[in-house]
Amino acid sequence: MINFILYIFILALWNVVLFYDKSYGISVLLFIIPLLILIYNVLKKNNKIKNKYGLLFMIPIILLSSTYFIFDSSVFKELNFLAIILLFILMYIFTIKPNYNLFSLIKESFDLLFKPFSLIGDYFELVINKISKKIKIGSKSKKIIKSILICTPVVIVVLALLSSADMIFDKIFSNIFNKFFNLFDSSIFGKFILFIIIFFLIGDTLLYLIKKYPKEDEFKIEKDILDISTIKILITTLNIIYLIFDFIQIKSLIFHYGLDSINYAEYARQGFFELMIVSVINISVLLLAKNSKSNKKDQKYINIMSIFMVFLTLIIIISSFLRMNLYEQAYGYTTLRLLVYISLITEIILLIPTILYIFKENFNVLKYYLIIILSVYTIINFINIDYIIARRNVNRYYEGKEIDISYLENYHTDNLKVLSELYKNCDNETKESLNTYFNNLEDYNSNMKWQEFNISKNSNLKQIKKVD
Repeated sequence: MINFILYIFILALWNVVLFYDKSYGISVLLFIIPLLILIYNVLKKNNKIKNKYGLLFMIPIILLSSTYFIFDSSVFKELNFLAIILLFILMYIFTIKPNYNLFSLIKESFDLLFKPFSLIGDYFELVINKISKKIKIGSKSKKIIKSILICTPVVIVVLALLSSADMIFDKIFSNIFNKFFNLFDSSIFGKFILFIIIFFLIGDTLLYLIKKYPKEDEFKIEKDILDISTIKILITTLNIIYLIFDFIQIKSLIFHYGLDSINYAEYARQGFFELMIVSVINISVLLLAKNSKSNKKDQKYINIMSIFMVFLTLIIIISSFLRMNLYEQAYGYTTLRLLVYISLITEIILLIPTILYIFKENFNVLKYYLIIILSVYTIINFINIDYIIARRNVNRYYEGKEIDISYLENYHTDNLKVLSELYKNCDNETKESLNTYFNNLEDYNSNMKWQEFNISKNSNLKQIKKVD
């Protein structure tokens, strides 16, 4: 590990150059690739790669990182940040200690998020040892440096809390801090803080993977979470309820029975989110049912009820899909509504490995769930959702229906091509609104740095200049 400290030091500096006071762009990809190279080499040198297939998580990590360079999405910029962190955690788990137990996977994910911070002292010591080899530092000096580095953040937090609690105390120390910080350029101090955070975050995590992971006391969970009688009652009761519900859905949504006094779109307005959650609950129940200890007779009954539940769940998902479609036709298109469609389609695909799981012994359903969910999530990052939503709403406008133009006027550029077309074919009020939006967007992106370079911004901002 000590041999990689210089690499981590350079990577932390590179992070500051790429991200400090800048928007995400090509910078994400330029940071992620050398980070993955570092992780691979550290794991390989320490013989931690137990499953090479776990390294395949690098593919969606790189693909999602590239979206910051290719698109300028209003949806995925923040979402992908969390997704990339989760993918790193899954890569560590499946590469070092392959585990397809859902409960264990969740626990180990939380461990990898928080437990590396317990090794800050050990990492300090490694850094000091590395420095002391280059410049001679005595053991006493090493202890002093280590103590200062550990105590400084604690002292800063305490001073901040006390300053918040007492105005006189705050006045005294704020004057001292102001005089100290005035000696430095504020940006230099901010860059230094970012460097320290990244330097220790990367170092602590890698040290934890090498020294503490996997643990000897592997998290275990009992297979029979619920007894067989409880499962039988639960799955039978739910199937009866769903059978009644699905019967009502087929009559109302397909045959319009009982809707004489109700607006059809209003009837569809509520329910799609609730039905989507119900379908997720159903999949969870099916997984629990399979995990229960049972004899052949009970297992056969559960299998039949499980297949019946899969069929009823499919009808519920289709019902949710129809409700969303009706509501969308009446009230227009939004990103959230499109994502609901994608989620429902994903749930339908997930039913396929669920059916195989019901009948097949030792079928690794979690593995296929992960593959399907990761594949769908990565694909939707590349379909340009902002453009699709803008196109569908503008088409509504051309059909004489109302659209909320302010919803489309965000500070992202993926929908600019469509809005530029709309500008040439809209009424004066809409044209005036778009003109103000275009001017603001140009000003917002006028000082774009090379680290923020983005293909969508570079190409679509040119559309504005073509507008008369």
